[in-house]
Amino acid sequence: MKVVENVVVASLTMFGVALCRIPSAMPSLLMKYFGSLPGNHFYFCEASDAVSVWRQVVSEKINVNVRVLSSGPSPNDFTVNDHQPQRMGIFLDLSCPESYMFLEKSRDLFNATYRWMFLADDLEKTLAALVHSRLEADSDGTVVLTSRDDEVTTYDDVRLFRISRIHFKAPFNAEVTPRDANPDLVNTSRPDFHGYRFTTSLMMIDIKFNKSNLLEPLLDRSFAAGSDMVRRYGLSLFLHMAEYYNYTMSYVLTDAWGDPFGNGSWSGMVGQVQRGEAEFGLAPAKYITPRYVVIDYVTSLHIVRVCFTFLQPKLFGTYKALVLPLDADVWLFLGLCSLASVIAFRILVPHDKTSSQNDGWVGSAFLVIASVSNQGIPDNTNYLATRIVYLVVLMVSFFVGVYYNTAILNGLLLQAPNAIQNIDQLLESDIRLAMLDIPYLHDEMTHNDSMTIRVRTKMEKHNPPHYFSVSEGVAKMRKGQFALYTEDEAIYHEIANTLSDAEVCSVSEVEKYKPFHVGAVARLNGPYKELFNRAFTLMRERGLMDRQKNYWLLSKPECHWRQDALSLGLEPLFLAYTCMVLGTLLSFLFYFLEKLHHRGTFERAKNWIIDKQPLMKFHT
Repeated sequence: MKVVENVVVASLTMFGVALCRIPSAMPSLLMKYFGSLPGNHFYFCEASDAVSVWRQVVSEKINVNVRVLSSGPSPNDFTVNDHQPQRMGIFLDLSCPESYMFLEKSRDLFNATYRWMFLADDLEKTLAALVHSRLEADSDGTVVLTSRDDEVTTYDDVRLFRISRIHFKAPFNAEVTPRDANPDLVNTSRPDFHGYRFTTSLMMIDIKFNKSNLLEPLLDRSFAAGSDMVRRYGLSLFLHMAEYYNYTMSYVLTDAWGDPFGNGSWSGMVGQVQRGEAEFGLAPAKYITPRYVVIDYVTSLHIVRVCFTFLQPKLFGTYKALVLPLDADVWLFLGLCSLASVIAFRILVPHDKTSSQNDGWVGSAFLVIASVSNQGIPDNTNYLATRIVYLVVLMVSFFVGVYYNTAILNGLLLQAPNAIQNIDQLLESDIRLAMLDIPYLHDEMTHNDSMTIRVRTKMEKHNPPHYFSVSEGVAKMRKGQFALYTEDEAIYHEIANTLSDAEVCSVSEVEKYKPFHVGAVARLNGPYKELFNRAFTLMRERGLMDRQKNYWLLSKPECHWRQDALSLGLEPLFLAYTCMVLGTLLSFLFYFLEKLHHRGTFERAKNWIIDKQPLMKFHT
């Protein structure tokens, strides 16, 4: 029985091969073009052709799925998913109407993932069917042209054409390819755009410009130094790529990356690329999930840090300078000890008749304040209990004074560690927060995550404005107690030109979020993602990208720290001067009160004497 089945199968196979109408060279071409690919789909119009080809290629162990178009296959049969290889081969027999319907449904799949081969008898008709397809610069397509008739086409009658076009609006280029050419070498060669002019989106935020004399100033680093450096860095990379692929660029201008309108359209650079006004954007853009629906990100070009930049608060730079050397707990304990000492002195007043200064509450407080101020106790007594209290107060004030003076001396001689090292410490401090006045930071402040809410709440505690330009922000920062939220490189030039060496050493940065990648932007499902990736990888390998990054992107100014003479202003001595002023005012106040009191006493005494004079005369 098994022998009969084998005979039947062999007979059917021979019958199918006999009815096969494709060129005899086709199986060898298919094995040559698709043998190295991990997955392939072959679509035929006739079952006999499918059987014949399958019979000849299956022995070569090619991973292939053979189908007949009349069975109604769907393009979903070979779309890319997680279970399919990244590189696939597609063969399509164009000898029936179903194949053109299939081609129409699959026109978006002519990207770098697929290698296409068409069997056709009319090159012009084939190219006309591909006009509305995505066949562009990164596509890999070959047409096997044969003259179909009732006779089997011989090997010599087959001609191969490598089909391509620079842009979906450009005409097709059909180049004759030798049959012995290696497709892996022909199809991966560097494309030449032959000077094709692409429309691109040029975005600058700070620099105001127009199309007249556009590139010369933007490529001059001394022009508007420190402004739009990341955008100009992206422009320089695309100019190198234009030389590499031999194309030119025209520009449409914008001053924003792009935000959604709510109806599916976008503004700014993203909107220009989405609407087809530009093929790709020259400014690196942040990777944002909603943008993936309308554009393609090519590759990461830079990592952007957005952080709060501020001057670290100094130990002797604020009105709390004389309080900071000791913790609040130490001051509290010292106050309680002083109060207890005053009470102890007051209790001893009635019993100690030898003390000349401890005459009551005021005298007791005066003795304790003198001791705590390291002035000693201006009194002497023969009473042992009072002397013990004197000794205890002097010892406590001595140790507190030693540590207090040591802390101050340490702050004068050694560079203190940063008081604020993370975003939580910054939010808990009394430093004012503000933002750089650029669009996406305005948008970021509308988010409702926990950290943004905390930042927004602290920022709104102060009066507007809350957004500043770079120059305004650095000027406010220099005065202290001010932190500007900005891209790190956007502020470095102004810091280097404005702040002194000592102030540069005090500049600190605190990140609100982790740094993020920015990448080149291109038309959705366009040919540029793969091509630009190759070019950017080559630039990175040869060091060109690092060179441009070092040329355009500024780094944080270095700290050339030295020990400067300490110069104190009024603010650090605020507490001392406040005590002096309050003491003076209280002194005058009590002087006038005492004067009024004595004047009233004198008047009462005078009146009493006057009243008593008649009586005194009577007695005399």
